[in-house]
Amino acid sequence: MKNLILVCVSLLTITSFASTMPQTKAEFCGRFGERPSDKEIIQDLSSESVNLMAFKNDGGLFNGGVCWWHSRFQRNILYLSIFRPDLAKPKNPREIQNLIYQVRLGESVVVIPGYANLEEFSTENQKLIQAELNSWQLYDGVVLGGWMDGLKGDTKIEANLLSSMMNEVFNYVSVKKKIAYEKLQIKGITSHAWLIAGIVAGPNGYEIGYIDSNSPRMSQNYSFKNGDTSFFIKGYGNFVPYLEFKREEERITDTARIYCNLKPHGLITSKKQIEKDNLLDIQDALSAGHN
Repeated sequence: MKNLILVCVSLLTITSFASTMPQTKAEFCGRFGERPSDKEIIQDLSSESVNLMAFKNDGGLFNGGVCWWHSRFQRNILYLSIFRPDLAKPKNPREIQNLIYQVRLGESVVVIPGYANLEEFSTENQKLIQAELNSWQLYDGVVLGGWMDGLKGDTKIEANLLSSMMNEVFNYVSVKKKIAYEKLQIKGITSHAWLIAGIVAGPNGYEIGYIDSNSPRMSQNYSFKNGDTSFFIKGYGNFVPYLEFKREEERITDTARIYCNLKPHGLITSKKQIEKDNLLDIQDALSAGHN
């Protein structure tokens, strides 16, 4: 088996209105209407710390972190969860573990009883969530064959190419109102990930709001300027962000729309097809930045 170390380095921001996680089906489904204000609600959720993971990226193979899966779990929660603090908490750890596993799968809307938000849920069940993230990483790497020899790749690219990539992210986040998952190609055998939940166009580039698994309790901004050949953050050096796991976002969106009796944008298919799409997402993420 080929080896891979996913060393997860850190990097977050959103300017938005405060919002709380849905507690009813009506609240949940209100986020999938056709008005721009409806579509922005999921992005708004990410501006509140109570809706974010209470613990940072940790664990993983060789203690290299699980940043890819921490970020994907966070996005799945924002898209597919209903919190019911009015209900009793599960007393059996196996029940809680099953809830966590269902969030990981992203194949159904998950009702989480006894908790008002992700902050509460992840604080109380950190060990169980961390164990699931570790397992998810191992599954993607071993079962789906996602490992490769290192993740060395380009940390600088042509300015016009990077600007084109950022234009795509702007359309994805600001126009289509999606939360973007990006793989960050950093120097050496290093790869990180963040979520972009807000982006604003300026005269010379973009102001980007991102959620980072190494600082999940806060949000940060990054200013991208046209003409840049890379991103740069002190401590990480130059890196290039790549928009990834787009198939996964389409699937979890359609899962929510079907739950709300709305027409899916794509097609929810078999378990086999879901695994195939997951493998394609992983292969895309691993190959991005390699010329």
